[in-house]
Amino acid sequence: MLNVLTALVGIVTPALGIGWLIYSWTVDLEVPYFTIPLVLTVPVIVAVAFRNCWE
Repeated sequence: MLNVLTALVGIVTPALGIGWLIYSWTVDLEVPYFTIPLVLTVPVIVAVAFRNCWE
């Protein structure tokens, strides 16, 4: 169960980040390029932190 929840957290986090990038691109008409590496790396950090809460 913990593995499934960790995977879901790891999938939802980049989906939120990509959604925010698309929203920012359509509203502000520019892509914040400095956030693209964060969208790719933060989900791993969040999933590991989530898993470590219960271990």
